[in-house]
Amino acid sequence: MPIFVRRAGGACLVATLLGLGAAALPVASAATTEYRVHASVSLQAQPVTAAAAGAGWIAHHLSSSGALVDAISHKPSAGDTADAILALVAAGDGSVQVKDATQWLEHNFSSYVSAKGVDSPGALGLVVLAAVAAGADPTRFGGEASANDLVARLVATEHMDGASAGLFGTTSSQNAFTQSLALLALVAVKGPSNAIRLGEAYLGRRQCADGGWQYSLTTPCAKADPKTYAGPDTNSTALAVMAIVAAGGQFAHAPLAFFTSSQETDGSFGYYGVSGDGQRGDPDSTAEVVQALIALRAINDKQLVRNAITPQKALENFQYGCDAPANERGEFAYDAAPSQYATVQAVPAVAGEALPISPRRLSSAEPSLSCSAG
Repeated sequence: MPIFVRRAGGACLVATLLGLGAAALPVASAATTEYRVHASVSLQAQPVTAAAAGAGWIAHHLSSSGALVDAISHKPSAGDTADAILALVAAGDGSVQVKDATQWLEHNFSSYVSAKGVDSPGALGLVVLAAVAAGADPTRFGGEASANDLVARLVATEHMDGASAGLFGTTSSQNAFTQSLALLALVAVKGPSNAIRLGEAYLGRRQCADGGWQYSLTTPCAKADPKTYAGPDTNSTALAVMAIVAAGGQFAHAPLAFFTSSQETDGSFGYYGVSGDGQRGDPDSTAEVVQALIALRAINDKQLVRNAITPQKALENFQYGCDAPANERGEFAYDAAPSQYATVQAVPAVAGEALPISPRRLSSAEPSLSCSAG
């Protein structure tokens, strides 16, 4: 996928997967941040996979109420909790925690999905995706009132005719993240076929000639340039790819070409669709691209191997292993610092799951790395 707030040299980069509400384009920083080398999870040395280790960290850090507390505001967050549910279900762990988190979300989603009486299709989409993954009913989410029918509320945000047919939301919420999450949610619940068809067609028409999508759906495509914060980016493209694949659509231009041209030499991906320009890859962008590649069934494409490093391995290299303090093991780092946001986003990707995530039988385990000597 919350609004994921990235720390980059003191600046906040806002807008990454599953972070809806008032998302904004990232702000670049002139400062250079040195990346700390992490001992990633070794599947040969450890019995716990990268996904299980990350899921264990998430499960351990949920509050007693079941919510995931925002790392910045220190308040329970509906968006972060929805992301945590998706991550745990993708990893197949934390049945008790998923139940508790879902129950908390059922009673605390209201202010997250609506502001001043206007529903946010992206936030609704995220909560619907989490409800589906948890095995809950998003048409009766937390009650029987019309306000608890998240699917009907989501459908009601879509424009059904005219030039904007298929576009979700009001002017302030019309962007690639919102559109993709709303479409993914309708696919997950097998929503109205006409709503899905129109939503997919609108999103598909906004693809840029290089195969990517830019955050804004209402402005012409520009050349990707992180210095001017313009053009297609990996996050918007990855979400759009997952949504169009899920909806059974087709691409006017090959998105794989966009991803291969965006990849960094260490196998990771940065926010903008340009490689070799001083951008550093980050776990959030890398995770989203990995999920898109899974959806495209291109995750094993050899042209995505850089210096013998696959995108999945590049993502795992952001994870703390046994060289880290005990409370950071399994967590992922953003800008050389432990990041709850990066962790909830990375776990579904290292678990090999694209959106939407289907419900499944979960283990009650809360896995962690075994770091004892010998």
